[in-house]
Amino acid sequence: MTHPPKCFAMAARIQKIWPRSQRGGVLIEFALLSLVFYLLIALVLDMGRMIFSAQVLQDAARVAARELSLTPLPAAMSFDDALDDPAVKAQVFDSALLVIDLDTFSDDLAFQSFLDQLPLVNKMLRSLMIFEQVEIKGSTRRLLRFPGALLNDPTTPSGLSVGIPRVESRGADGVETIRWVPVLEEIPNGSFSLVAPDPLNPPPQRGLVAVRLNYPFQAATLSGFQQGPGGMFEPNLANRIQADDANVDDSANNPISGSPFADGELPTVGPYGGRFGLGGQLAFAGETLRPYRKLLSAQAISRREVLL
Repeated sequence: MTHPPKCFAMAARIQKIWPRSQRGGVLIEFALLSLVFYLLIALVLDMGRMIFSAQVLQDAARVAARELSLTPLPAAMSFDDALDDPAVKAQVFDSALLVIDLDTFSDDLAFQSFLDQLPLVNKMLRSLMIFEQVEIKGSTRRLLRFPGALLNDPTTPSGLSVGIPRVESRGADGVETIRWVPVLEEIPNGSFSLVAPDPLNPPPQRGLVAVRLNYPFQAATLSGFQQGPGGMFEPNLANRIQADDANVDDSANNPISGSPFADGELPTVGPYGGRFGLGGQLAFAGETLRPYRKLLSAQAISRREVLL
């Protein structure tokens, strides 16, 4: 009786063991690849939202410049006075309507009727507004609002307004120095009026509607990191930006309406959480990190049509 070669016997033995050794292999492969897939999904969602927001913002800036240039206003009126004009607030833009208290509407029909009567620029910015159920001073409120810092402002219908924190600098430890900017502002100051406020130092251009719309894009899935000392292509996982509202410096120029809430009066977690609206994301080891952030600004210029 002849016996099979040893190589055939070894192959048969391996074949019996092989299926058992593959158990869980697919799960391991998925665990290795899922992190990359999740990162790609987060990147596509947030970057797509940023591109959409930039396009909406630019269209709204063009409409704001055009409508302000066509609105019949006194030639010597300044830009800030124009935004306070009743006709501008009713037809073009009203900063008091950047926060809408949803609890004040009896039903969906009343809410839709309110949206239909919004000024033109507010209507265009509506697609950028976020829904937020936030607890303020122990009271839960449902808000539809423009992104940014939620401010205490008793002059608005909701008692709230929005300010945009512009990060001027960030220390080595990640602590931010911010300057408040409004959602809609003039660039440069003094060009709206046809009459120079200072005849000895007139602006280079007069009778222009030069506007800038500011939108703080803050990611819901991506965290913020500072650039590493070796440059933009060096690993920077150790340079996580900690969410530290207690040490934020906001002593710079403050041209906005309203004032930040005190520490502890607003939730600190969320894309626009915290008293400065800089956001917070829960991470490993009990850390709270800043979300990835870009301040989007759209500009547009139109010449005023005024009869002198």
